[in-house]
Amino acid sequence: MGFLLAFAAYLVGSILPAEIFVRWRTGRSPHELEDNPGGGGAWRLAGPVAGLITILFDMGKGAVPTAIALRAGFSPPELIAVAVAPVIGHCWPFYKIIRLDRGGRGLGPATGALFVLAFREVIPAYVLGALAAYRFRWLPSVGIVALPLGLILMVLWGVPPDRLMAAFAVMLVVLARNVGLLRTVVRTRGRRLPH
Repeated sequence: MGFLLAFAAYLVGSILPAEIFVRWRTGRSPHELEDNPGGGGAWRLAGPVAGLITILFDMGKGAVPTAIALRAGFSPPELIAVAVAPVIGHCWPFYKIIRLDRGGRGLGPATGALFVLAFREVIPAYVLGALAAYRFRWLPSVGIVALPLGLILMVLWGVPPDRLMAAFAVMLVVLARNVGLLRTVVRTRGRRLPH
């Protein structure tokens, strides 16, 4: 049952509303416009309403299956699979794999899953991440600050091991998807901050 939910979560994770809104508005994909198919890209390219809908949808596709898995009492491997599946779907949608193309960065569905797994621990981390994003005017700063800080708080504040493992797995997927972005920032010492 858990792995069936994980498969469904992957498929739902593959739905990128930013792609839909931006194509409807511009006739092109966010990647064609050198932007990211997430909430920030939708906001910049299709307007604030599209951006907010995208952010809420992306967070929901991580939160809902994770909440179902916790409520159903899935085993730790099933919980991990369900928590990471929408993030993987968002980063590598099934319809783009054939073209070896990528989706979004995964922060939206990861945030949704993490809020369900450890709300108390990740809220302060995300507040600091949002302040960093505001300071640097660069949305990925949220994840760069919030994910490692959230993990530290989860360990310090005693999050149960199954939730901690699922949260760590979600963060690893986001890290794997964004290694190139982090390399660019480090190589340019922050002078070049891609969308």
